[in-house]
This record gives sequence, structure tokens and C-alpha cells, in this order.
Amino acid sequence: MAGTTVVCAQNKDKLNQPVSINRPADSLIKVLHLLEDKAKCSFAFDPDLLRSKRTSPVNFVQKPLSVVLSQVLFGTNLGFKLVGNDIVISPIKEIKWTISGHVRDQASGEALIGATVYLPELGLGINTNQYGFFSLFIPEGIHQLLVSNTGFQTGEEQIRLDQDLQLNLELNLKTNRLEEVEIKSNNITPNPILLNAQSFGPSQLNNAVYYAGETDVVKKLQMQNGIKTLSEGSSGMFVRGGNFDQNLILLDEAIVYNPSHLYGLVSVFNPDVVNNIQVYKDYIPANFGGRLSAVVINRMTEGNNKEFHLTGGLNFLAARIAAEGPIVKDKSSFMFAFRRSLLDVFRSKFKLFNPFSVYYDINAKANYKLNENNTIFYSVYAGQDKLLSENTYTNNWGNLTSTFRWNHIFNATIFQNIALTYSNYNNVLDLNADTLSQKTQWQTQVRDVSLKADYTYYLRPQNQIKFGAAGIYHLFNPGAVKQSPNDEFNTPVDQSLEAALYYAQSLSLSPHFELDYGLRLSFFKNNEVRNNVFDLQGNRIKTHEVKVFLNPEPRINFSYVPTADQRYFFTYNRNYQYLQLIQNSTLAFSSLEPWIPASKTIKPQHSDYFSLGYKYVPNQYIWSVNAYYKYMDHQLELIDHAQIIKNPEVRKQLKAGRARAYGLEFELTKTEGRFSGTLAYSYSRVFRKVEELNFGKEFVASYDIPHELKVTAKYELNKRLSFQGFFIYSTGRPLTLPVGFYQHDGLNVPIFEERNTARFPVFNRMDLSAQYQFRTRIPGQRFLSSTLSVGVYNLYNRKNPLYYHLNSSSFEARRSSVEYSLGCYPWIAYSFKI
Repeated sequence: MAGTTVVCAQNKDKLNQPVSINRPADSLIKVLHLLEDKAKCSFAFDPDLLRSKRTSPVNFVQKPLSVVLSQVLFGTNLGFKLVGNDIVISPIKEIKWTISGHVRDQASGEALIGATVYLPELGLGINTNQYGFFSLFIPEGIHQLLVSNTGFQTGEEQIRLDQDLQLNLELNLKTNRLEEVEIKSNNITPNPILLNAQSFGPSQLNNAVYYAGETDVVKKLQMQNGIKTLSEGSSGMFVRGGNFDQNLILLDEAIVYNPSHLYGLVSVFNPDVVNNIQVYKDYIPANFGGRLSAVVINRMTEGNNKEFHLTGGLNFLAARIAAEGPIVKDKSSFMFAFRRSLLDVFRSKFKLFNPFSVYYDINAKANYKLNENNTIFYSVYAGQDKLLSENTYTNNWGNLTSTFRWNHIFNATIFQNIALTYSNYNNVLDLNADTLSQKTQWQTQVRDVSLKADYTYYLRPQNQIKFGAAGIYHLFNPGAVKQSPNDEFNTPVDQSLEAALYYAQSLSLSPHFELDYGLRLSFFKNNEVRNNVFDLQGNRIKTHEVKVFLNPEPRINFSYVPTADQRYFFTYNRNYQYLQLIQNSTLAFSSLEPWIPASKTIKPQHSDYFSLGYKYVPNQYIWSVNAYYKYMDHQLELIDHAQIIKNPEVRKQLKAGRARAYGLEFELTKTEGRFSGTLAYSYSRVFRKVEELNFGKEFVASYDIPHELKVTAKYELNKRLSFQGFFIYSTGRPLTLPVGFYQHDGLNVPIFEERNTARFPVFNRMDLSAQYQFRTRIPGQRFLSSTLSVGVYNLYNRKNPLYYHLNSSSFEARRSSVEYSLGCYPWIAYSFKI
């Protein structure tokens, strides 16, 4: 037994004499005195050293004293040895073991991301990673584990730790949401305020009001403080002064370049297959890179490995159906989901497309547990939009992503994830659609193949290390006439290699100081292939322009935690972005999205981000304030009247400049009880300066929205009926209006002076909804769980402008007209799960 040493052979009988004892958990000193009486022996110890120690319950019948003492002293870091006639109790070297494993949903076997495993007597805890895995290095002994996750009942388990232990912990869903009042998060989470990412599970996504009742990941994110959108019907997210192409959006680790259906009215993420959403908008860990502003991670559900289920839903926008179940029970599972729009069924008429426009998407995933330490996953997403305008122009686009992933546990402290992904974004736009004999199509495309390896080393609860490498092969087609041998108007294509090495560490410096830091070394090599170059004899030749970039990206987050419910923190991020979206429209949505990489003529974007924050988390409430400043260099702007389509030299019409952004955000959230909600206000500014534009003067960015107030609320009347609301009030976005016109080829060409000196009117809107939940027994042991939702979008019918339309005909009056938003829209929706 650990800590047992017998130094005198002739005294062995004293430790081997049989003893009987039956005692509940008690003071260690009391139990030792009781053993002295029973064994007729003498213990020598320091009372001050043992005063706070307690034993677990003991029950022995005629067992050797050495066995009894080993049990009594187990987990106290005390040992015993015989010295003369006394048994001396003294400290020994602390013995530590590792507990590791996964936290899962008891009903489905689904990994729970961000669940908390906590040992209250040690004050230690950890959150599961993006794959539901955790590892803790703790002292030998008997410990109580508390396991918690939002929307689940808190689990308790007692463990005896005398060797490394692998656990599979399962949590049950809360059947009555009002039970949340009984469990205070601070009692089960060691330091919830230390989390650097916002996290949303299916239950949090469902408890909000959405357009047409379609639960939507992007619209949920747009309700958060610090994430702005420019207009209704947009999937653009502008995070703390960054443009919407400066967000890294991942679906099962594959990059999504366009997260929207219907120009942004709906996102590409089917709500039936969402496992977890994580958003990094402040400190961005070094394992993520390639964008300046934020990271959005969407994990698909893995599928129920215990029993078969069918889910689905119906509203005025779309119908969806999903199936999941075990392939091999408790070892392998699958998920398949399909969603299709119903615009052509209900003949819904919108501003940007006619009722015959449609979209669909498919999600599928399967996994197989090879053994306790190895699991493989494969997932695929395919989505397509087929949009038809009133004048018969079509715009078709879609995303295709595929991910193969392997999770491997080397030992209790080292976790590996290797992912091979494929991503293809393709956009096709009609040209000359009114002249069928001359009809052509313009295509833009980005294709990626990537391989990455991530490792996590759980050195101890207060010290975690992450390191890894990633490589992406990009193929960019910024624009080409589709299926045409005439390519002189095509934009040159690019072949690029993006790679990175990273190291990140999260550690506790003391009980009050925490440090997260990391370094990412990014590499980018671009090969621009030009076909429209001619030699001296007039012959077309193919040329290659190669450029290589290598940049370090340090990241740091330093926290001071004076008490368990308060945190002050400072963040610094240096980020590089090697690709950018070209747009000459101030619309929040666009039908043309060409991506171009950094090259010989275009430097990569980079940003330096600083923030200071304070968070206070008393019972049931979260109060936070955050101030930030962001400097961005090599920001690209198109010159006035630049043309993207059929312009092979569009890169020469891009001008680089600088940008600066700053802001202050306040937020108060009530998390528990019948009534919950968030009150959030932000003040922010974004300015750009390009020497060759706007007379060299600084101008506000097209997404500069100084004031924004957001209110979300939810009230649970009982466990079946709940009400939700959302209100937003913000400054109108900037725009550039013409000061005159000149005629060219029968067209009115606008003349602009300074950029973004005008603004749209103030934007505001209120949405309300109600949900009623049904639960009906069907034949067998099954239940049909369903939800009926009704609501009103834009309750008081606010006319928020979408865009200004400038009349280009020289035969009509020079005027501008305003296109307004969707107006008041009542809706009804139904969802179910069997």
C-alpha cells in the first residue's frame, strides 16, 4: 500500500493484528483514537496536520491493522510506518492519477461540447473540448464529480482514484425547464467567466424568435452584442469593426464561403442537425487563423447511437426532415437530413426574387468507434440555390463540404484530432438573359482541400497545451464566362497553398491570475495564372506570378479573477488574412461573390486587436462591459464605377488602405427562472482611409453603425407554453448618394463626391412569438414530441430600407427610389421529434 513502511521485522505483528471497525465518514483524529483503543497500539502524529482531514466510511471485520490504516488514510496524502513501538502518521509525497473520458447525452450518446466536469472539494474543473473529451490530473483519493451542461440535469458520481481512470459520463435532459432555478451555475462550474467563446446548443437556438419561425444559426448570432448586420434578410455578420468576409465559418471543420440561402434570408445551417455553435469574437486561440475578426464553429450532430429517431418541421419558408439512429448500437451511428424551400408552394413574394425561386440542402454524417481510443467520423453537406429574378435572370450558387475526421487518445493526457476536408463554393450568374441567342453565364468559384492535425496535452487542470499544423490548397476562380472558348474577359485564376504551425497554452498562474497565449506561424504561397498575356509577336502565352508570405501571429489573453464571480481581462490578437471578397455594392446581400488571394500585387490583410473587459456573474445574472480597438492594414476598396464582371484587370482597380475600429459594449443577461433575457448596447465606429480614394480623406466604412440596442426576452408560463421577443434599434448604415449625373452610351452615370456621407434612416424592429409543446404517447414505448409556434415578424410594420435604386436610363427622369424591407409578417411553424 502507498505510504506503508515497516522498519522493524520483530514489530510486524503489531501491524498484522486483526481489527474490526464500522464507522461512517468522520474526523481522521477521532478514527485514529478509536483504532488505538481497538488495536492496543500508539499512534504518533501532528494534530495540526490532521485536524482538517476526514475519512470516508470504513467497515472492516477482523482485517490486519495495516489494511485498515491504508483505507483510513487513503487520499489524505498521509502514510504510516512503525518506529519503535509507535506507529507514526506523517506526510508522504502526493500521488496523482488521471481521470479522462467523454461526456455524452444519455438518450442519444451524442458528445456534449463545453460540458463541465468539476471536483468541488478540490476546486478544480475542466470543460470538455470540441469532441466531448476531458482529462484531469488529480490527487489519489475518493472524489465527488459534478458534471453539468446547459439544458441537462447535473450528474453526480463518486470515484475511488488509485490508478488512471477512464470514464464515460452521461447526462439526462431536463424534463422541466423551470428546474433550472434550483441549480446555480456557480455551484457546479469552477470559473465560467474564464471561457473565451460563446457557446450555443440546440435548446438555446430553439428558444428565440426568428423570421417565419425557421430556427436559424446566423440570425441567432446576429442577435448577440458586438455582431451587426446591415439590413433585414441578410446573413452578413460584422464583428467588432470587421467586414463580413473577415469571419472564419466552419461546418464540421470545413470552410463555408457563403453561409446563406435566398441572399441571406436563411442560413445554410439546418437547425435539426446542429450539435453546438461556438463563436470567438474577442480572444481567438492560435489554432484558428486566416481571418481577422471572428471564428464561428458549427458542429453537426453525430446521430443517436442508441435508438432510431425522426425529426422535422414545416413553416412558410421551408420543410425539413431528418433521421438518425444506430448502425451498431453504442458503437456507430448515422444522421441524414433534407431541407427544401416552399416559396414556390406558398407563392411567397419577396423583394429580391420571384416565387419560383427555390433552395435545398442535405446533411449526412456517420461515425464508428473502433475501440476506446479511436473513433472515425465522416460528414457531408450539399446546398444549392436556384434564384429567378422578375426579369428572368437566374443566379445559382451552392456549397459542398466534406469532412473525414479521426479522434485518437494516445493516453489519458494527450488527445489527437486529424481532419481531412473538402470545400467547394460555386456561383453562376446569368448575363444577357433577355437575349436568349446571346445568353452567357458568369461563374465564380473557390475550391479547398485541407489537412490538419490538432493535439491537446492535459498537463494538469491548470495547464493545458495545444499544438498542431494545418495546410490548405486553394483554387480560386474569381470570374469566367462559363462554357465559352472566348476567355479574354476572364479574371486570372489562382492556385494557393496556405499552411500554419501553432502552439497555444492555457494556464493558471495563481488562484487569481489566468493566462492564455499562443503563437501561430502562417505561410501563404500564391501562383497567379494569367492566360491573357501576349508576346511581342502577338501570341498568347501563359504566365505565372508567384509570391510567398510568412508571418507570425501572436495571441494573448490575461485575466485577473479577484473572486469566483468576477473577471478583468486584457486581450491582444495579431491576425493575417490571405484572401478577400471583392464587392462594389453597398448591399448587405449580393449575387456576385468573387474571392481573390494575396498575390504579387495585393498584400495580405492584417489586424492588431486590443480589448479590455470586465465580467460579473452573480447568481442568475451576467453583467459585462468590453472596450476594444482594432487597427487593420491593407484593406481593399474598389475605385468608383469599377466593374467586376468581364474585367480581367479587376485587381488593378483595387486600392489598399488602412482601417481603424473601436467600440464599447454593455450587456446584462438574466439566465435562470421563468423570465430570462438580455439587454445589450454597443457604441462602435469604423473608419477607412485609402490614399487614392475619397480625395485621400478618411471615410466611414459602409458597415459603420455607431449605436445599437438589442433586447431579447423569454417568459415560461409553464413547462409547455413560452413566449419570446426580440427588439433592435440602431443607427442607419452609411451610403454614398450621387451629386450629379453624366450621360454615356444612353445611360445616366452617377457622379460621386465623398464616400458614405449620407445614412439610411434609423433601423428598428420588434418580433414576438409563442411556443406550445406537446408530448403524445404513440404505440410502444415511443413519444411524439412536437412544438407549435406562432409569431409576428416586424410587429409594428416598420419600413426599414433595403437599398436605394438609381435609375440609369437617360430617357427617364433622374431619380432614386427606395426599396423597403419585408414589413409585418405573421407566421406559424410546426416541428416534431419521434
